[in-house]
Amino acid sequence: MQWFTTLQKNMKLQNEIPKFLATKSLSENSRLSYSYDLNQFCAFFETHEMNEAGVLLFKKNLKSLSPAAQKRKVSADNQFLSFLYHQRIIHDFLQISKIEKNLKNTIKVEIPQQRDFSSFYGPIQTPGQFLATLILETGLTPSEICHLKWENFNWRFNLLEINKNGARRAIPLQNKFAVRAKVIQNADELFGKSRQYLHGELKKFTDFTARELREQFIMRKVKEGHSIYDLSELLGLKTIVTLEKYFKKLR
Repeated sequence: MQWFTTLQKNMKLQNEIPKFLATKSLSENSRLSYSYDLNQFCAFFETHEMNEAGVLLFKKNLKSLSPAAQKRKVSADNQFLSFLYHQRIIHDFLQISKIEKNLKNTIKVEIPQQRDFSSFYGPIQTPGQFLATLILETGLTPSEICHLKWENFNWRFNLLEINKNGARRAIPLQNKFAVRAKVIQNADELFGKSRQYLHGELKKFTDFTARELREQFIMRKVKEGHSIYDLSELLGLKTIVTLEKYFKKLR
């Protein structure tokens, strides 16, 4: 019976998020950010009591995040807690206190420098060159490239169209890549190879790893002005957490 009561209580917390957001005047990006943070907040309290001890434990879990992410989440969650109290959803007025900086344990977030890859965009002569420019253009991982088909490339509109686990996304391609890549006749042979084979071909062309080239794609998109949510969608990510460091450093 206690389990059922707790479950019902937390389901109600989740249901209050749209009501809370309706009281705010927010841009679409801000609304998505609030919704993401508040759903995480409610998910935590699916297994913890909504009281002072539970709030302190939640605060402790935030300490592993960057200061910017901590500040954003504390602000959103405190506003939500105030809303819950005034709506009489919770009986106590609870707030998350400011997270103190721990200079000794501060982890310095490093991101690589943006590089000039114009030399990669000559006539495509090797599989490794094609792979390098493809990752720079799309941010795809070798695992994702293994599942591509040549028919996924829409050269009329310079798009790479991907359907992964029922989720569709279209990644725009720069013309300097499209004019060189669309003449390739046997790319499906390359896509059918293993990840190890793709890594080997890439290594023959450049010392940059697939991960480093993917980071260059991310940084280019940040500089172009894409939102963190647009970029997570382009990359097919379920959360924005891994992208936060790039937006903190580059914006």
